[in-house]
Formats: sequence, structure tokens, C-alpha cells
Amino acid sequence: MKRFKYIHILAALFLLLGMGVQSYVSYSRALFSLQEKMDLETQIAQEKLQFELYDALDASSQIADKVKKCLEHPDELYDKTSELLNRYPNFYSCYVTFPPYYYPEEGKWFGLTSYRTKDSIISRPFGNAEHDYFEREWYKGAVQSTEGYWSTPYRDDDFDEPIYTYSKVMRDEEGKLICVIGIDFSLNWIHNLLEHFKPFEEAVFMLYGSNGTLLAMSNGAPADGFGNSWIITSKTLQPINIKMVTAVPKRHIIQSLSLGTLLPFGVFVLGIFVVGLLIRRMTRDERDNARLETEKEVMTHELEIAHDIQMSILKDENEKKKAQANGDIELNTLLVPMREVGGDFYDFHREGDELWFIIGDVSGKGVPAAIFMSAAVNLFRAAGVRAASPKEIMEEMNAILSENNPSLTFVTAFIGRLHIPTGELLFCNAGHCAPLIKHKLSAVNQHSAVRSQPSEVKCLQMESNIPLGYDGRYCFVEQGCMLGEGDTLVLYTDGVTEARNSEREMLGLKRWSDIVAKNEDLPNAIKHFIGQAEPTDDITLMTICKESPVLPMTINVPCREDQWPVLRNAIHSFGLCIGMERKALKKYEVAAEEAIVNILHYSQANDIEIVLSSQDSAFTIQLMDDGLPFDPTEHTPNNKTIDERQIGGMGIHLIRQIVDEMHYERKEEKNILGLVKKINS
Repeated sequence: MKRFKYIHILAALFLLLGMGVQSYVSYSRALFSLQEKMDLETQIAQEKLQFELYDALDASSQIADKVKKCLEHPDELYDKTSELLNRYPNFYSCYVTFPPYYYPEEGKWFGLTSYRTKDSIISRPFGNAEHDYFEREWYKGAVQSTEGYWSTPYRDDDFDEPIYTYSKVMRDEEGKLICVIGIDFSLNWIHNLLEHFKPFEEAVFMLYGSNGTLLAMSNGAPADGFGNSWIITSKTLQPINIKMVTAVPKRHIIQSLSLGTLLPFGVFVLGIFVVGLLIRRMTRDERDNARLETEKEVMTHELEIAHDIQMSILKDENEKKKAQANGDIELNTLLVPMREVGGDFYDFHREGDELWFIIGDVSGKGVPAAIFMSAAVNLFRAAGVRAASPKEIMEEMNAILSENNPSLTFVTAFIGRLHIPTGELLFCNAGHCAPLIKHKLSAVNQHSAVRSQPSEVKCLQMESNIPLGYDGRYCFVEQGCMLGEGDTLVLYTDGVTEARNSEREMLGLKRWSDIVAKNEDLPNAIKHFIGQAEPTDDITLMTICKESPVLPMTINVPCREDQWPVLRNAIHSFGLCIGMERKALKKYEVAAEEAIVNILHYSQANDIEIVLSSQDSAFTIQLMDDGLPFDPTEHTPNNKTIDERQIGGMGIHLIRQIVDEMHYERKEEKNILGLVKKINS
């Protein structure tokens, strides 16, 4: 019996040992799960802050693009800097500073700035001997840095609180300094961002510049520094080149362990080995469920952020009101993603009398499509600053999207440029759905018994261009048409024509055309057709109605040779839009060039005005100048030697061979030359 005397003690010791081992394992698993959740929430906070601060880098790039176009007229930068402050309310000021004697007539210092006051935005020159920006930290740091430079907080006389400056240099192709672009932010704004995005109340966020300087820190940092009782993680936020350090006290994890994590160990005592195995399995299942639930919450939260970001990219109602401010067009848009995020997109901007727009559809669904969609919109906006036609924008976007596309994601897109007074619509299509044109009812119909009849709807004829993202060297074909007063251009994605109702019937192009012809409320008509059925794709619409009368195209330029490309592009675009065959249009452009070059070379005129119009199936070009009197219709090179012919004689002969009619008159001290070419000849 003695051999069994201590057996119950040994059993108790083994039991306690088993409980200790199981307790340690359960604690480690719970600790790991909480650590994993903390890392995920910290990552989300970092991404939010990265998105907010990226505005600085993007804004400086916008200013840099404008500087390239305004070097000869730098005063035009005031509009861009003040526009930037209107768009980003968290920016205090924006300035462009040039190196010493960059503009000799301006002296050593020459810069310009727009800054925010309590009531308005003020633009003025910047820099002098008293305010020497060459000695400022933000200027020196930017010049010495290969990337953007973040200054340490400092006081400025113009503002009541400390500020940061993000500065960036702009150099020419040879590496010579052109200017330094600076944007000021409030220290309180950065501090509030850090406080707002903290994943936990006890956490501390710190931002460090690329040179290791502490830029800002949230509340809660210990006075004696961060010791072993803190968990420290860091991440470099790209492309803004700021290091973000996160510190979370270890007690946060300990306090997060619930009593429910420890209770299963008491059950282990009663169940011995069998119950212990069940508890271990249950603990493992709980850990897996907690991880899956955390991942689900993170994914849901990320999708919500992605949805907000995607919707913020699209133009809002204020932008639509600006485009329609002159009352000459009516613009309406609609985008309904099938999921939280989607691949459909649209964008537009107005420059004077011209409305530029795009509608597109990315292959695939969800987050990958949304990322590609965001890239496409930003490329359209960037290319639109430089390009002169939809074809140029399309080819620049295609080259970039095709450059690194291992997944072979593609984008169908339609890009257009509407000259609102004339109704001239120049467009380029990349495999997208053909838009519809709804023509206004004639005046007879509008006042007769057939007023309720549907409007005439036509489908634009499209060239078979490929979608974007396949071949970066593809040469796209540009087309054109004319919109009359009251005509409406209806653009859409395939989510409209491929929408299905509860009986699985597809809407289709024919039914969609009938809806456009009869119905003014297109979104409700689509919703009524789908009914209770689940959507199968994103639905995107854009309608543009020309509400002003059609006017001739009138262009007035100085009488200089460098103005010919401007006139040539205008003639080419107008000819495409009125339907002239490309070979005939090319010949007509040659005739117009001969006439215009003669005026530029020999008329001694100050200005030249060109009026383009189309009527009676003919393309008319009227040239008007204030130069010396000259009637080209009275001059011909026939039956004369080369030496005997007057200047421009051969050009006049060539014009006569191409055009159908040529008229001249001298009126009000001006030469007026009219060229007429039948569209179908």
C-alpha cells in the first residue's frame, strides 16, 4: 500500500502541471490573436493617414505641371495656387519660388504665393531682401533633397499657429533648377489627424521626416520615453517618404484578455484528460473564429474606405454646377456600383467653351477593378492638361496602362471634347459601348398633335479601336459629329444594356434606345426595368444636352506663322465632325494652308480671323485679315513663266484645283476670302 501512498499527490502534481501547460498555451494564443488584431487595426490607421498626407505630394505635382506651361507667363500661376487652396481646405498657403535672377527683369527674388486668411484667399508676389526665402529651411531642404522635403514645425508671421512646409524642386531635362514649390500645413491639423486615426486610446503616433527629424506626435507619450513596456512598430509611408512609428503599451494587450479566456481552465480540472482535449479544441476554434471575424471586420472596413475613396474621385454636384454655369449645356451623371466598389468611372472638366469628358469600364469586379479605375481617372486628368485632342489623351493613357499589366486587365473608354457653341463633338472610342444621340423634335412637331411622339435616337458609328491596356503602341482613330440645339448625347456602360429583370430578360440596345427616345428620367426607367432582381454589373450613365443655339466656329489669332497649327487643328476637327471624308479633308487642309500662309507672309496684317461653318452639304472656310488689299481670284499662274508669276500664284492655282468655290471681297478695310468644299466631293 505504501507504493500508492503518494499516488494522489503525484496525480495532483501532474494535474497542476497539465493545467499550467494548458494555461500558458491558452494565454499565448489569446495574446497572439490580440497582437494580430492590433497589427491589423494599426495598418488601417497608417493607410488612412497615408491617404490624407498624399494630397501634399499630389498637389505639388499639379502645380509642377502648371509651371511647365506658364514659364513665359508666370503670373498665370496665381490662379492655380488659389484654386489649389479652394480645393484643399487644410492647406494654409501655396507658393512657387524661382532661383536667383531666373527672371532677370524681376531681380534676385521672384516668387508668387496664395495664402488663406480668415475671410478670403490672397495672391501676391513673394520674396525680397527682408524675406529672403533662399535662407528658409524648406527651400534649402528641397534643393538638397532628391525627393520632396518635409520641414520641422516653425512659426510664421502670417499665421497664428505652428506650421509645416512640404517643398519640392522642379528641374528641367538637364537637371537645372526651375523653381521650388511649397505647401504649408497646420501643425494642429497634423496633430488632429494623428489623434483621429489612433487605433487605440493608449496608442501614440509619431511622424519622422526622411532626415530623421521628428515632425509630429500624438498625445499620450510618456515623459521618461518608451521602454520595454511598449510595443514599437514603424512603417515608411510611400510615396510621401515619411516614417510613421506606432507605440502601444503592452498593458493594453493584457487588459484586453477577457475573463472568458481563463474560465475554460477551471473546466479542465473536472474533465481531466478527455475534457482537457475538448477545451483545447474549443480554444483553437475560438482563436480561428476570432481571427476570421477580425479579418472580416478589417475587410469590411477597408471596403468602406475604398468605396468612399472611389466616390470622392468622381466629380460632385458642385463640379456639375460649374460646368453648367453658362446655361449652354445640361450635364447629368449616375454611377451605381454592384458591390461596395466597382470598375465603372466617369470624369469631366470644362475649359472655356470646351467640355472634356470620359466614361469607362474596367474588366473584372471588386477592389482590383477599383484600383485600375482610379488609375484611369487620374491618367485622364493628367493627360488632359497636356493633350490637345481625345486621340492624344487615349494614346497616352493606353501607353501607361499597357506598360506594366501582368494581369491583362483592360479598360473600355470613350473620350470626347464638345465645343459647346458650335456643337462640334470630337471623340475617340476604345472598345466602349456606342453612345446614343437623342435629337430634339422639330419645331413643327413640338406644336402639333404628334408632340408626344418619341424623339429620334441614333447610335454613333464607332471605329473598331481596341480597349486600353493591351498594346501600348496602338494608334487610335479619332472621329467626330455635330450636336444641334437641344440634342442630347447619352453615354453608358454595358451594365445598362446587359441589366436583367426578375424574368432574366436583358434590357438590350433596342429596348434601351426606346427608353432614351421616350423617357427623360433614365435612372428610374432602368430601376423600373430591373425591379427586384439582383444587379449583375455596375451601372453608369452620363448625359450631355446642348441647350444653346449652334454658332459658326470663329478663331481670331495674331498673324504669325506659329499660329498655323492652331488653325489647322481647328479645321481638321471641324471637318471630321461634319462628316467629311478623311482624304478630301486632307486636301482641303492643304488648300486652307496655302491661303493662310500667303496671308501670313505677304499681307502685313496684324490679325487673322477664321470662321468655319457647314451648310447645304458644304464646308465653308472664311478668312478675314486687316492687311494690304489682295484679290487672289484675279491672279493665275497660267501662261506665265515662273519669273513672271506674282508671289503666291502657284498656291492660288493649287487652291482652285482643290476647292469647289473661292470668293473674295474687300470690306471695311479688310480682305475677306471664302473657300467652299462640298462635303461629299
